[in-house]
Amino acid sequence: MTRLLFGALLLGTFVTQAQTNTVEFGQNRVQFKNFKWRYYQSRHFNTYFSQNGLELGKYVVQVAEKELPSIEQFMESNPRQRINIVVYNSFGEMKQSNIGIGVDWQNTGGVTKLVGNKMIVYYDGNHENLHRQIRQGIARILLETLLFGEDIGEFAGNAALIDFPKWFTDGFIAYAAENWTAKLDEELKSVLLSGKYNSFNQLAYDKPLLAGQAFWYYVESKYGKDAVPYLMYITRINRGLKKGFEQVLNQTPKKATQDFFVFYQKRFAEDNRRRKTSAKGRTIVAQEIGKSDYYRFNPNPKNNSYAVVEFKKGVYRVQIQLGWNKPKVLLRSGVMQLANQVDPNYPLMAWNTKGNRLAVVYEHEGKTKLMVYDLITKTTLRQDLPQFDRVVDFKYMPVQENTLLLSAIKNGHTDIFTYSISNSKTDQITNDVYDDLDPSFAAFPGKSGIIYSSNRPVPKGRGSDTTLPNRPFNIFMVDNWNKSSEKQITQLTDLKYGDARLPMQYNTTHFTFVSDANGIRNRYAGFFKSKNAGVDSLFFVGSEILHNPDKEELDSTLAAYGTTAPDSVQAVAITMDSTYTFPISNYPYGIQESRITGEQGEVSEVVGYAGIKRLMKLKVDTNVLKKRNVNARPTNFRRAEMHADSLRLGLPTYSEQAAPKDTTPHTNFFQNEFGNDPADTTSHANNNNNNNVSGTTPSSSIPGLFEKKKEEPVLKKAKLFPYKFKFASDYLVLQLDNSILINKYQPFTGPPSGPIRLTDPVNGLIRIGVSDLFEDLKFNGGFRIPSSLQGSEYFFTANYLKKRFDYKFTYYRKVDKNNDVIVNDSTLGQFRAPAKFITNLYQVEARYPFDQVRSIRLTVGYRTDKLVAQAVEKPSLLSKNYSESYAIGRLEYVYDNTINPAINIWNGTRYKVYGEINSQLTNGGLNEIFNPNSPANGGRFTYNMGVDVRHYEKIYRNFIWATRFSLDMSWGTRKLLYYLGGIDNWLNPQINTNTPVNMSANYAFQTLAENLRGYKQNAKNGNNVMLLNTELRLPVFATFIEKPINSAFLRNFQVTTFMDIGTAWNEKLSFKDANYTSYNDDNGLVTTRIKEGFLGPFIGGYGFGARTTIAGYFLRVDAGWPMVAFFRGSPIWYFGMGVDF
Repeated sequence: MTRLLFGALLLGTFVTQAQTNTVEFGQNRVQFKNFKWRYYQSRHFNTYFSQNGLELGKYVVQVAEKELPSIEQFMESNPRQRINIVVYNSFGEMKQSNIGIGVDWQNTGGVTKLVGNKMIVYYDGNHENLHRQIRQGIARILLETLLFGEDIGEFAGNAALIDFPKWFTDGFIAYAAENWTAKLDEELKSVLLSGKYNSFNQLAYDKPLLAGQAFWYYVESKYGKDAVPYLMYITRINRGLKKGFEQVLNQTPKKATQDFFVFYQKRFAEDNRRRKTSAKGRTIVAQEIGKSDYYRFNPNPKNNSYAVVEFKKGVYRVQIQLGWNKPKVLLRSGVMQLANQVDPNYPLMAWNTKGNRLAVVYEHEGKTKLMVYDLITKTTLRQDLPQFDRVVDFKYMPVQENTLLLSAIKNGHTDIFTYSISNSKTDQITNDVYDDLDPSFAAFPGKSGIIYSSNRPVPKGRGSDTTLPNRPFNIFMVDNWNKSSEKQITQLTDLKYGDARLPMQYNTTHFTFVSDANGIRNRYAGFFKSKNAGVDSLFFVGSEILHNPDKEELDSTLAAYGTTAPDSVQAVAITMDSTYTFPISNYPYGIQESRITGEQGEVSEVVGYAGIKRLMKLKVDTNVLKKRNVNARPTNFRRAEMHADSLRLGLPTYSEQAAPKDTTPHTNFFQNEFGNDPADTTSHANNNNNNNVSGTTPSSSIPGLFEKKKEEPVLKKAKLFPYKFKFASDYLVLQLDNSILINKYQPFTGPPSGPIRLTDPVNGLIRIGVSDLFEDLKFNGGFRIPSSLQGSEYFFTANYLKKRFDYKFTYYRKVDKNNDVIVNDSTLGQFRAPAKFITNLYQVEARYPFDQVRSIRLTVGYRTDKLVAQAVEKPSLLSKNYSESYAIGRLEYVYDNTINPAINIWNGTRYKVYGEINSQLTNGGLNEIFNPNSPANGGRFTYNMGVDVRHYEKIYRNFIWATRFSLDMSWGTRKLLYYLGGIDNWLNPQINTNTPVNMSANYAFQTLAENLRGYKQNAKNGNNVMLLNTELRLPVFATFIEKPINSAFLRNFQVTTFMDIGTAWNEKLSFKDANYTSYNDDNGLVTTRIKEGFLGPFIGGYGFGARTTIAGYFLRVDAGWPMVAFFRGSPIWYFGMGVDF
């Protein structure tokens, strides 16, 4: 209980990416598919998968159980409950998920996320990437459990005190998943040697994940592997970086990050010595990477034009560059959005061999589509590709003009297919559990077929349910002309380190591929030789396939199936193939992309460095092929990996050149369903004691004493269930608060005698959220008690988000006590009494998202307001309860294209346009006692229309310029009254009671119009209001201090300078009106009007402010002066809570 109360006071810094207090924006998740879920339940995991995802579910549950022990050992922690893993078939499906969409309301103190045992992964065609996601997800859950605990009190308390930088925690998670790779080594080298970054802080700001993982690898390289978990342990128990760094690394964080730079720069400079920086070829384009990224360069095989994908802020543009002309955009896909992850697969492009057609594969509204553009006729052909879950890569077949060669995902497997554009016919070339990528057609003397990259361990075999593809990628060749299910597969490479990718034919006797065998993606070549080895006869009998059977075997099989002849017989030509591979380049920076350009002997390469990607076409270098004398020296990373392997295996640690491996097949290469049975190792184990001839039995031979018991397969123990709704607590808020909940309109109560309180300055709030596993159903509820204990608020919301339309039901009730209300009763006359206002609100919202940033929202509801006068004398005792009821409607269009890199810091634009209608359903209520001269029978309708536009412009890092414009106009027989002045969430509100209220306007509701600093509330009022706010927000320490900042107070400390301009008016806005403020003397006999105008009817204020996080609450203070002179007089001080305007 103590920890729970502590968490209430010091709730952490997990601050939601929130809206302002009275205006809700929010981005969307768009569902195009109706997911039907099942799940495997294993010992430590529940693994959920949807349609066509059974094979992925099997893979994920086995890998998760297999990898958990090693991650537990490294993290020194273990899960207390089953971890939920949600598996999506593709990146496109993952983007439709509601999981992690966040909390869509403002919160001043912070949100404690309670659900810490859920992770999502997706499949992009490569099991290696899926494997890494699984390890990262498990590591994240274990680390968050270590940092924040599991029960509510422990979680809330630790969240307030532990606030590590993002690079520190995310980098540790990535390191736990895979400590370092050649790909990361190349990326970091390109970044550091570009000269763009001079400090670790700059790198961590732009690339926190890369910087963090590189830092932990630096710790491993310099201090040993044991230092990594020890450093995290010491920083965790001390709740700060400084002590951990000093105790483990013997350096301050600043010195350590400086040493990080020195360590890597020296390492990479040594790596790049004696490497050839360029190849012999012609440069097609050198594309600078700035605000836009360019990738998937596709050179035309007949000229110097090329196609490329431009990615900028979530939008993909497939464009063709013809000479120096403006690029022709063929396809625009995606949504303009600042926070958008790059699709790992789409869009894809391929030229035909003539160079007059460009095919594009992309995704639209959850469906894979094909577009073919003809450069000659300027026509476009479009087709759907429903037969594939996703396409990973494709090319045109060189001898079949309308046939595509694809690597595509189907039912959780990545295989090779051919697809005819003419008749939409598909032929499957490979069919196994392994990842078959980068297919390309090749024709060598004596043999032709498809060469591709695969992580299969051997040429034959399809694998089984328990096969976990985790081998390096090598190059294989399959005979695609053989239309039977039995195809000969030849292995062309057998690399010990790195992957072999992007294979293609080089000339008539050589093929080429890209590999990071030496730690840098260089080009390799392979000599291919094939000779005829005869013909195999295949006899198909029932489910049996007999290879060259003798007469007795054939007769026996026929008898077993009760038949006299085989079902069919096929003859298949067999070849004996051999290869020899060697490097033909030694680049300092790796090849990012490579394609065959359509002509034999010419390939393209894309190499990037210092923010420029260079596309080149290269001819075959026959001298290099003859000499084979290029020495691709291993990088420091690869050399360390080789050294560690040598020590582990007890081998000499000096480098030896391995002899070329003979890949000539010695057994049949047929892939069949029986080819992947594991070897029986029991006989070898049992032979260990054959030399024991004594009469005693040694303990080592007693079964089960010391030998490890064979584990039962995970799939055999796992149970498969259909998904039923499973709910869990999602978040908890327990804090001090003064934000507006649900409703910002109060019943009009006449001219103000004190500050307008939409809520009390300080309240105690408890709010909890519950959702199902996929966050398609959400239930939220809470209650709030003001510090004065005069009233209460509580609410309940239910959200249904499973389909394209989103629905939300809300019930809200507020009881507010007012100590002095003037009542004009037609029977009892006018009297004063304390009163209690009771508001009940029922509303239903339907939301239709057009995409991730645009949506339209319709809300309808029913509202009741009741005033109960407290009996203090006879009129209040005899008075009745006064009530009104309304039917309400609201329609709004919302655009939100912002990201929230830090608290109170946004980048981008968001706005909403809305219209409201309130229809009074009853008479004889509040209207008569507060508008005695405007009875309800004069009209029942209140209309309101408004707009709220906000733009956040980045100046430098997180230093931004924020601007907001808002306009509200109310009309009808009953209106809304806006009081202009003050700020949102004002802790010490003040009001100007001298500004009169037009009592003939028949107001139904009243509310505040903010921010207008330099003035009190009610500086002006009316049924129309216009506001312009602009301010500079500078996070001082985070911007200028070049070292990690552990303190949330310092990291979030911001200074601001602002200017606010606004006006409120009734009926018509006239610029001829001077701006006067009325002041009365103490006796009320003399009224003085002072001109305080800024510009006609507008008033303005300016000043300075500061914001920061204290005990988990984001607090702000502003000093504002009216815009009538330069810092004249004392400012008005504004103390508040919350973010943005």
